[in-house]
Amino acid sequence: MDLTSLVGKLEMSYMPVLFIIIIIDFLFLLFKGLAKRKKESAMNVANYLLGVIPYFAIFFVLQFKVIFWVYENLRIWELPNTWYVFILAFVVYDLSWWFIHYLGHNVRFFWCIHGVHHTPEDMNMSVSIRGSFFDFISSPHIIIWLPIFGFHPLLIYIVDMIARIYGVFTHANDKYFKHTPLMDKIFITPHLHRVHHSRNHLYLDTNYSNMFSFWDRLFRTYQEEIPQEKPVYGVMDRDIDSQNLVSTQLKMWVDLYNDMRSAPNWLDKIKYLYKPPGWNHLDTGEMAVDLRKEAIKKHKI
Repeated sequence: MDLTSLVGKLEMSYMPVLFIIIIIDFLFLLFKGLAKRKKESAMNVANYLLGVIPYFAIFFVLQFKVIFWVYENLRIWELPNTWYVFILAFVVYDLSWWFIHYLGHNVRFFWCIHGVHHTPEDMNMSVSIRGSFFDFISSPHIIIWLPIFGFHPLLIYIVDMIARIYGVFTHANDKYFKHTPLMDKIFITPHLHRVHHSRNHLYLDTNYSNMFSFWDRLFRTYQEEIPQEKPVYGVMDRDIDSQNLVSTQLKMWVDLYNDMRSAPNWLDKIKYLYKPPGWNHLDTGEMAVDLRKEAIKKHKI
């Protein structure tokens, strides 16, 4: 069996595990009367299926070729197949995730892609798979450059699949997964990730990591939930309908297009692509970093 087939089989075996976890979670919430927005959960799955079409149709093979080319031609050194390299791969992978995730929140073009994942207004494990049709533009960059550091591509694919399954767990509903202070010191838990999904000004653009909370602590993007500020899920744009596939996939792109059209010159048009969401050419606008600073002052943190 060649490596392409092996990785393909791993990917295909990962998907059933993903859906089994999500279905069990949904049935549990349904049984407990905690499934508030059932149509939204269906839209989470619909958004996922829309996103995997271009990935498996075109970009899976391309990504596979690129990651092996990087390993064969650009790696600085070759790492042995040992348990500590396996652990190190998770740590470096999570740093890469933090960086790509940071760009997804702080560059308007990438927010139009990643923002789809933030549109749900209820938290459950199906939220973990909601993504954009254009995820293939940004998501591969989490893994394709890791072989530079000597990690074998097959190891990276295994780490990626385990990390993504862990990411499903971090979207657990807040009604049955409470505060976990000991775990929070090392890991991104559901308690920390629901902060990340909140549109409360205090919680904007925080907790970017997928697995380890120490990256957010290091880069000063770590934020715990505080008792007086209950998380409210969704995006700042209240015109986006989280239960509508077209709205979630396209509304942010339409807004970006309209903002670029309104700009008086090409420089400002280009700025709309790379400046943070909320920026405008008239008065620089009000961005998440500004709203969060005001909230920090308000709460005296």
